Amino acid sequence: MRILTVVYTLIALALLLSFPEPASAHLVSTRFGELYSGLIHPLTALQHLVPWLGLGLLGGLLGNRTSRWVLLTFPLSAGAGALLAGGLPATAAIDHVNLFSFIVLGLLVALSVRLNRPTFLGLTVIFGLSHGFANGTPDLSGVPLLLYAVGVLLAAYVLIAIATAVTQLVSQRAAWGTIAIRAAGSWIVAIGLVFGGYSLTAGV
Repeated sequence: MRILTVVYTLIALALLLSFPEPASAHLVSTRFGELYSGLIHPLTALQHLVPWLGLGLLGGLLGNRTSRWVLLTFPLSAGAGALLAGGLPATAAIDHVNLFSFIVLGLLVALSVRLNRPTFLGLTVIFGLSHGFANGTPDLSGVPLLLYAVGVLLAAYVLIAIATAVTQLVSQRAAWGTIAIRAAGSWIVAIGLVFGGYSLTAGV
């Protein structure tokens, strides 16, 4: 019940943040638009939302000790990637890495592969940087860019925390839990193949 309460609260918060901000002449409200943008953007983009869920599912299957580390490494890497995007040119290689993350994370979940901690954390850093970079924007600099990156970091933390917690709860308390999680991994692979095929052929 506590997890459902958290989920419902976050959904309500996301809906509230999606409404246009009222105009204000007070300086206290002039620099939070970038924070909200960074928070909402990855949660409303399929190419980020699904692999992030896959990473959370994988972390949950690997147990408490490993999943606790991903709560630190992935959000920090995503925030760092968003910061880097403010000073580096965009590249198609980043998009290819992110599409690849669908397949990799989905297969690892579907096959319930028991990765060791260094390998898993290496994946979280690589995909954190790549997805964070793809969420970044070259139009911002200074304080606005920092606030935007913090928003991306918070989005990564919230999503990974919920996904890992739900995965551990389901897999440990229900006999069918692990099977359901692995089935979700196969759906992530399927979504990645469809989305990747569409993305790669859209410009042809």
